Amino acid sequence: MMKKIWIFWTSLVLLLVIPITLLAWGFGLPAQFSETFLGELKYKVQRLAEAPGRRIVLVGGSSLAFGVDTGLMERELPGFSVVNFGMYAALGTTVMLDLSEPELREGDIVLLIPEQQAQTLSDFFDPGVAWQGLDGAFDLLLRLPKEKLGRLTGAFPAFAGEKLRYFLTGSPQPQGVYARASFDGAGDVVSPLCAQNEMPGGFDGNVPVRFDPSLLTEEFVQRVGEYRRAAEGRGAEVWYGFCPMNALATDTSGIDDFCGALSEALSLPLVGDPMDSVLPAGWFFDTNFHLNSSGRTVYTRLLIRNIKAMLGDSSPTQIALPAMPPMASEGWEGDSGDAGCFTYETTQTGLTVTGLTPEGLRRAALTVPAEFEGQPVTAIAQGAFSQAAALERVTIQGNIRAIGDGAFSGCGALAEILLTGTDPGACRVGQGLLDGTWATVYVPGESLGDYRTNYFWSQYADRLAAGP
Repeated sequence: MMKKIWIFWTSLVLLLVIPITLLAWGFGLPAQFSETFLGELKYKVQRLAEAPGRRIVLVGGSSLAFGVDTGLMERELPGFSVVNFGMYAALGTTVMLDLSEPELREGDIVLLIPEQQAQTLSDFFDPGVAWQGLDGAFDLLLRLPKEKLGRLTGAFPAFAGEKLRYFLTGSPQPQGVYARASFDGAGDVVSPLCAQNEMPGGFDGNVPVRFDPSLLTEEFVQRVGEYRRAAEGRGAEVWYGFCPMNALATDTSGIDDFCGALSEALSLPLVGDPMDSVLPAGWFFDTNFHLNSSGRTVYTRLLIRNIKAMLGDSSPTQIALPAMPPMASEGWEGDSGDAGCFTYETTQTGLTVTGLTPEGLRRAALTVPAEFEGQPVTAIAQGAFSQAAALERVTIQGNIRAIGDGAFSGCGALAEILLTGTDPGACRVGQGLLDGTWATVYVPGESLGDYRTNYFWSQYADRLAAGP
């Protein structure tokens, strides 16, 4: 009998202590994600709250953060403060609506510009990513609807544990573009690193851009409708615009049907011709939606002219177009001993691994080469290792700039993917990187925190480990 009582009280204490401990870690410890890309979120909200006068509020994902020059817009649109409320698509478009809605006021013009993809045209919401953005600004939780709060509750233990680990070992200090230090005082990403298109072949094949009415979900349409009515109740207007899209990745065949469905579903004015936002690859940086520094000026000029047209403003736009930068192409010194085990295709920026030779298919361990026959190897295509049933370990060096979705599907024996690059932002991955494999991704130990909080790699945080 005494044993049962002891077990009961021990269980009760644990049930109370564990959640209290997690709450103390999550809410009581100092913010640990302030220097990451997501650390900018709370400052975007603050900037919107403090922006004076009549505002143009640009709401969307990171295509706005990379694609807009707020200073140029305010210069060409006198009488308006411009607020760049573009953040990170993994947060979800509806989160940006939730956070901005309470700050709208009379005379504001909201220009909703989500990225042209399924994730951002839905009610998608990643609670793990949201916790990082909300760290140190927990009052913003009060702006989120109960269904999002429920999902945040489920993700809280993992967030609290990660926050404690960083508190004990040092908070993430990201290097490269994907850090809060890349944002200027207006919330625009301004970095000398965004000089030219760095994507192998000029585009990201993991994220094709298409115009299909089925991309618009009922939940997204409903939330935008609620937002529009709330804005109108505050004396504000809501328009819909189109983000910059890489022409090499964009299928425009359904554009008229999409725009018709969009206009009917959202009951919002459409700003500009979407075809004008489909831009040559030379203006982009590292995704099909992120512009380089020159492309930012090109898109900002287009956006200003579209807004002026909506306002009936016939004044000239005094912005000179920059020269298009050359595509990035760089060599890499590294191990190329296994170069003969792979097949390749040639792109504008080097070679892409497309598959394995018979010798490669027999190997248990492979290193993707730095070069082959004097040309740099820069990418791994979708399904490149799909037939490698014997492969147990693959090493990917810092020369690889992109890995296609499903590259390792079919690799049932694969246990280790070793990345040697210390900058996670240098290699782009999509949402299906690890489809078809249970392998662990090992990265340099000093860069583990950077990978786990990186724009591209954070979605695989639970599959990342310090390299052996």
